[in-house]
Amino acid sequence: MRRMLVCLAVLAAVGTQALEAQECRTRGNRTECRSRTGSWAIVHDRSPSRSPWEAAQFGVRGGYDFEEDVGSAGAQLRIPLVPQLLLVPSADVFFGDGDDEGGAAEWQLNGDLVLRPAGLGGLYGGVGVAFLNRDGVENGDDEDDDGGTEVGYNLLVGLESGRIGGTSLRPFVEARWTAVDDYQPFRLVAGFNVPISGF
Repeated sequence: MRRMLVCLAVLAAVGTQALEAQECRTRGNRTECRSRTGSWAIVHDRSPSRSPWEAAQFGVRGGYDFEEDVGSAGAQLRIPLVPQLLLVPSADVFFGDGDDEGGAAEWQLNGDLVLRPAGLGGLYGGVGVAFLNRDGVENGDDEDDDGGTEVGYNLLVGLESGRIGGTSLRPFVEARWTAVDDYQPFRLVAGFNVPISGF
């Protein structure tokens, strides 16, 4: 009988210590438990695990067209399709008259597919379709045409970083090549993306 009482006392002491070791609390999406030493440890986290790239993003950008020596401003959406692959529709307007020969772009709409391989630190590349509006395009008779919208393609490579400090701004820089017939401008753009879903 005495042995039974000693065993029950030992079990009670061990059970009390175990209960103390399992004192838990919930803070937001996290459950924390405290050990016998008094330190808290996260045992369960229900926070969203989506990476910034998996959230749809809106961005603004400015750039420079090295073919026509004009600046540009634009906006874009980054829409995830599958992991590491995004649809990126965008639009840019161009400022200035371009060179003396005419044919400078006034605006351009893009529909790009962007691949951002895992483990490359924000580096991405893509291809897409371009709808380019040019004004004052010269035809073969040296007469100014009214211009119009032409269809071509884009090639692009860029680098996007993580958040700036505690903000949701994610800066990026991007090199873009557009080819429409014999017109092949090179542009460099930079801007910020902001998540608009998934957070």
